[in-house]
Amino acid sequence: MGTNPRYRLEDGSHCIDVRLDTIAQLFDNRDPAPFRERDLDPDLVEYLFAAGEDLTSLGTFKVVFWVAQACPPEEIETGYRAHFVYEVERLERRRRRQRRTGQVALILGVTLLVILLSLAELLGTEPSRAVRAIREGLVILSWVVMWRPVEALIYDWVPIHRERKVLERLRKAPIEVRTGKGPTAM
Repeated sequence: MGTNPRYRLEDGSHCIDVRLDTIAQLFDNRDPAPFRERDLDPDLVEYLFAAGEDLTSLGTFKVVFWVAQACPPEEIETGYRAHFVYEVERLERRRRRQRRTGQVALILGVTLLVILLSLAELLGTEPSRAVRAIREGLVILSWVVMWRPVEALIYDWVPIHRERKVLERLRKAPIEVRTGKGPTAM
């Protein structure tokens, strides 16, 4: 197991330390929902995700919330877990939409490929430069039309898979809520 000097080690696990004065800092102030259903603060989510990316390949990690004023730990844990469950579900919906879009693009692309290649064949092997140029243009265009469907179905899933892996690790990470200011920065 490797180490990352930006995160402290405790009992063999890296710690993502989050310091809060009050529990209200944990949640997005623009969200009027009760604590358990509220979104986490966007800056906090960005910090947690970046830390998760840093630590995913280094083994286990845990999230330690240091709260200046004592609060019920279950409120923090419930809000934290609910947020990451929602984020994973949102990511899955995005991937399904992306897959459907890729499938529709593939159907359109194959249709256009057949039409454009057929048009190129209809032009025949006329020795005229203009006809040859148009024919070659149609052949090239027919393959360019396939670019986006291939990209959507073959390559676009990679970053989503990576993001899902980090979100799942954050969702499943052990949570500890401690009272105090927390350890000093290294």
